[in-house]
Amino acid sequence: MLNQGTIDFRGKLPSSEALVHTLVNGYMLSASLFGCVEVDLFSHLDVTSGTAISELADACLLSASQVQKLVSFGLSVGLIIQRDEQFFNSSDAQKLLSRHSAHNMCSAVEHHSRHVYPLFGQLADSLQSGKPISDRLHLSSAQSNTDEFYAELDKSENDFGVFMAAMNTFSTGAGTRIADALSTRVGSAAALRILDLGGGGGQVSIEIAQAIPQAQITLIDLEKATRFARAEVDRNGLGDRILCRPGDIFSRLPLAEADFDVVVISAVLGDWSHDYQVTLLANAHHHLKSGGCLVVSETLLDDDLAGPILPALMSLYVQILTEGGQNFTARSLVALLSGNQFNHIEVQLNRAHGCRDTVLASKAPGAAALASAAHADKV
Repeated sequence: MLNQGTIDFRGKLPSSEALVHTLVNGYMLSASLFGCVEVDLFSHLDVTSGTAISELADACLLSASQVQKLVSFGLSVGLIIQRDEQFFNSSDAQKLLSRHSAHNMCSAVEHHSRHVYPLFGQLADSLQSGKPISDRLHLSSAQSNTDEFYAELDKSENDFGVFMAAMNTFSTGAGTRIADALSTRVGSAAALRILDLGGGGGQVSIEIAQAIPQAQITLIDLEKATRFARAEVDRNGLGDRILCRPGDIFSRLPLAEADFDVVVISAVLGDWSHDYQVTLLANAHHHLKSGGCLVVSETLLDDDLAGPILPALMSLYVQILTEGGQNFTARSLVALLSGNQFNHIEVQLNRAHGCRDTVLASKAPGAAALASAAHADKV
């Protein structure tokens, strides 16, 4: 398998025999990394300035021969460095895979290991049935009459926390890009009132608040999610500017009509079937001021459905986890928004950094407002 460098998940790959071998064997790379993180190998290497195999074995609660296998894997992919009989993290492992790092993505690794990896091995079953298979995770012994992923997560407090932390990791940078787009579209000097529908663990709201000092944000999500988000908001010292309120984003919320300058829907819309999407957009329209800005953040497929790699994989991700979820193309998302009373739609593709693209739209007047305006013109 020669000449296989880092895969650009925001691009495409040409076919090659070497690539086929990479795809066949790639799952073992992921599983090996998952094992390293599960036993906290990189975190233990972070504690000292060089660790021997015997010391690592004791810290990881493994035999020396077993931990050597993980270390050999780490050495082979450059995540571990050896000097004589001592082992060290690479700079990337130190930053991203040690729990002692503020930038670690261990929760994202755990989410993939616990919730995604086991189901991707049964992808064909989900495709053949046309249904999600998240009920096969068996996160607790509690019975459930749904195969919906969020209901499955609700059975386990620990798994829910892992998922929330992972979503914050995946959302890193999305809020900053949204803030930049808003500054260009509506300006950042005004005291914007922003509604974050399905705000999850709070990462997007936190980044927007940090980038737009005058913004006041209301985050709505389920009770468990808002508890997690509130802790993150307080940890970032933003409790006076971000209000986390529990609520059902698919029902009418106890908020004033036309009270917000901006409504944000980040990594939510594509997880749901069309009827739910329409309901969510109706709520967004209801709470936006006239001419207010809707921001939708999603990982978009090309209009020809031929990539990039990440949204193509995300389409399969939502297949196994959600009922009716579907990754958007830019064209399909624009059509959905324009068909639900939004106009002046702008698509900002983000192929260079991160996983989210940004789509902005303005609230178009509803039928009642148009009828009233037409009547006024006649008078």
